[in-house]
Amino acid sequence: MRKKRVDKFKKLRRKRYKKVLLYLFVLPAISIFLGYIIRTVFILPLMKVK
Repeated sequence: MRKKRVDKFKKLRRKRYKKVLLYLFVLPAISIFLGYIIRTVFILPLMKVK
């Protein structure tokens, strides 16, 4: 009985750590990367033409 509870809470903790990692590191990194790509592909060439 106790082992099942321990395993259950370990799983919950792992899920929580994965979400924290995702929201604090992965999503901001992806958004910064996409911002750089959009800027270099669309905005900078348009500024260079004018």
